[in-house]
Amino acid sequence: MAPETLTKRSIIYCGECGMPPEYCEYGPDFETNCLGWLKNNHREEYERLRSLRKDSVGANNDDDDALLENAIKPSAPWTLEERLTHFYRKYQPEKVDEVGTLLSKYSGKEDKLFAALVKKYGPEPDDPYYAVSDQDDDDDIGEAMTEMTLKDKKKRRGASAKKSNEIDTRVIIHKISRNRKKAVTSIVGMDTVPDIKLKDVSKACSKRFAGSSSVKDLPNGKKEIIIQGDHMDDVAAMLVDKFKVPREAVFLDIDGEFISYK
Repeated sequence: MAPETLTKRSIIYCGECGMPPEYCEYGPDFETNCLGWLKNNHREEYERLRSLRKDSVGANNDDDDALLENAIKPSAPWTLEERLTHFYRKYQPEKVDEVGTLLSKYSGKEDKLFAALVKKYGPEPDDPYYAVSDQDDDDDIGEAMTEMTLKDKKKRRGASAKKSNEIDTRVIIHKISRNRKKAVTSIVGMDTVPDIKLKDVSKACSKRFAGSSSVKDLPNGKKEIIIQGDHMDDVAAMLVDKFKVPREAVFLDIDGEFISYK
């Protein structure tokens, strides 16, 4: 019996947010950036997802603006599990299966968990329950506000979302264990430090610790510096002393807990 042949599946990734189009709508730039990119670059996929969204709200509209006007308000905010799942879908999709384990590990400390994740990856995805509630509040402000078009509201929401994504300096240093008791040190967040070239940091680390060092791209669009060996404390001191990174912006990842270096 001949072995079964598997058909190779081609996956589209949004050119604006880097996520598959099915998940773009959970990001802050869906209306302002992602929709336009998908429509211009993958029209068939755009029409397919648009049709699915119409079916989900029972709408027969000819454009996405009308569809948004008729969207159904969620009955409740995301649960902790839904909140963490959407977070990982945005930044680290391969970790979605670990959501239950992480919530059990951080039971009673969920706020600290989300604070650490935001520092490491970026802002949380918007919960549609609150987004729709905010829109409803805007509609009640007064007669002048009722004359505002939906597109005007979308532009305003998009502007506030972009403002929330302004880069803050935060640097996370990890120890990553490898086979045969070997380890490497990872630095994430140096690209948030103004006027710093990551290649210069990598070269300085290679010279300081007499080992290889390189700059790599992460799936979430950020960059990582990998240094051969376990040098967490020494790396932190070097970043503060040599590259003038604010001490309060440097964090050490100790067994999943983010410890401030200050």
